[in-house]
Amino acid sequence: MIGGSVTSALALAALLIAFTAGAAESDDPNWGAVQVVCGRCHTTAVFQNQPRSWSRWNDVFADMTTRGATGTDDQLAQVTSYFLENLTLVNVNTSPADELAGVLGVKESVAEAIIARREKKPFANLAELRQIPGVDANKLQQRKERILF
Repeated sequence: MIGGSVTSALALAALLIAFTAGAAESDDPNWGAVQVVCGRCHTTAVFQNQPRSWSRWNDVFADMTTRGATGTDDQLAQVTSYFLENLTLVNVNTSPADELAGVLGVKESVAEAIIARREKKPFANLAELRQIPGVDANKLQQRKERILF
């Protein structure tokens, strides 16, 4: 009976972990479109926890399109937003404004301010980036593993 209890506990723990991971993803309003567009041919586990540069993601998107991936314009916009906000690496000192805006979760005008500041003096860390008006410190903290200098 003890062995059965341990097995049941392990199964429950695995289910809880899977549910928790899914709940975090489902909090993102774009997750449903990602599941529809990307999940037609493979599980989303293929790319989760695999941050890449935006250029590399565009290569992946092009490859998936040639393999038959499709979606509505709205779905594709949501997939783009999801990947920018959750799975894209960005270099604050070299990336263009649209990538900075997407990955850092800032307005285009804030991304332009980041570019203007880096042209005078490159950023060295998150503390310097936080000093730019309009940069959300909480988003930086959440995305810090994907922010390069």
